[in-house]
Amino acid sequence: MSAGGGRTVLEAIALTVLAFLVAVVAGIVFLVPTIALGYDVDSTPVLIGATAAGQLGFFAVGYGYVRLRNVAVPLAVPTRPDLRYVSGGTALALGVAIGLSYVLSLLGLVPGSVIEDVGVRDPTFFLALAVLSVILVAPVEELLFRGVIQGRLRGRFGPRSAIAGSSLLFGAMHLSNYTGSVPPIVAGASLIAVIGAVFGALYERTGNLAVPILVHAIYNVVLLAISYLAVVYG
Repeated sequence: MSAGGGRTVLEAIALTVLAFLVAVVAGIVFLVPTIALGYDVDSTPVLIGATAAGQLGFFAVGYGYVRLRNVAVPLAVPTRPDLRYVSGGTALALGVAIGLSYVLSLLGLVPGSVIEDVGVRDPTFFLALAVLSVILVAPVEELLFRGVIQGRLRGRFGPRSAIAGSSLLFGAMHLSNYTGSVPPIVAGASLIAVIGAVFGALYERTGNLAVPILVHAIYNVVLLAISYLAVVYG
């Protein structure tokens, strides 16, 4: 790898780490006065608020990079062909998630889930998080990982390596979503990385960030709706 390539990789990693740290700080900034006012830190409104604050931290890093480096991120109203990719991409992402989850269960590598733990206590958390996924999580994460990081890696290494690199960082960012021993946590994050590769491939294929945003949002909503129904009616 050339010196320029090494700098590009380090920049992508640094952006991911910075986004994570800013998100943590933003969440803490939200939680401190909330706790001081006597609100229950484990309640759904507080947890959703902290999650939203963290996502705004993600946005600050992604958007800040776009403005600082004058990066062009293609985003447009989806065309009819784009919508076909949204439909097919959503089906593919869900199918891959179901298939890999089954494999992990056979291998005994299913991790605990922070989201599931909260949702079991209060199923409305799943619904609130689904709404947040549509309006904030999917757009912000796709801007950072596909629009910024994948775009940066593509310019140096080409689309395939860019998809792989951004997806690995996307999976790594989600390590904190899981609980348990190291192997299941890594397995869970690896599954997320594969799903990220689906999002990345859709972005490269369509050249429109709106496509992976929509697929990401629908994917999250479907999984959260299934979790809600499983807890309420299971």
